[in-house]
Amino acid sequence: MIKFFRKIRQQLVKENRFSKYLLYAVGEIVLVVIGILIALQINNWNQDRINNIEKKALLSKLHVEFKTNKKLVENFRLEEQRAIKSSSKLIGLIGATKEELAKKNLDSLLFESFPSNELAFANNSVNNIVQNGRLNLFENDSITSLLYHWNSLSEIRQTRFDKLDAWNNEHLLPFLLPYISFREMDSNAHYPWSGKSKVKPDYYPLFQKVEFENLLDNSLWLHQNIMDRLDETEMLIEEILQETKPAIK
Repeated sequence: MIKFFRKIRQQLVKENRFSKYLLYAVGEIVLVVIGILIALQINNWNQDRINNIEKKALLSKLHVEFKTNKKLVENFRLEEQRAIKSSSKLIGLIGATKEELAKKNLDSLLFESFPSNELAFANNSVNNIVQNGRLNLFENDSITSLLYHWNSLSEIRQTRFDKLDAWNNEHLLPFLLPYISFREMDSNAHYPWSGKSKVKPDYYPLFQKVEFENLLDNSLWLHQNIMDRLDETEMLIEEILQETKPAIK
């Protein structure tokens, strides 16, 4: 094809037909430009097709992960509710008589007031999208803002967990040391070292202290903060599931 055009050009030069040669040259340039534009268009179309395939795959992975995260939040909420319920019963026993306290399983209530569960979300797809710079695939989609919100909410949620852990470990548990038997409390988890204590102290003085009531009150407040963040988390998960749902066949 190149040789063909070259022969035409040489023939026009030999015949001294400059105007026709010039017109031919312009036409050749136009054809080249059109060819380049078509090639670029085909390349862009092919890239868009590849991006759409990757986008659908990522949305599908996100949908699966956040269905898992939804279940994790539901299970974690149950543990938090159990801790709040037990702590509420304990704070309701402040000032109770020995007879009233004897009717309650205080070790069980104390044990359940310290939930040991952790909330570790499935975040592989979110991390891969952010770290590999693939958020540009969702440039005009609401899923982008939702994922940013998810990351920011994760930091807030972790702060709430850390505050509760710090409060329990630095204030509530040290305060309880002289009054209760951790060994008997741990019997509720059937740990190998747990069991009946031969020096079990009297729990009655503990429930006559306003300091214990204040410690429990603040613990409940921190638990409530976590529950509030769980509400936000569940709402956000539902939004993300709705945005990624079309990608699931």
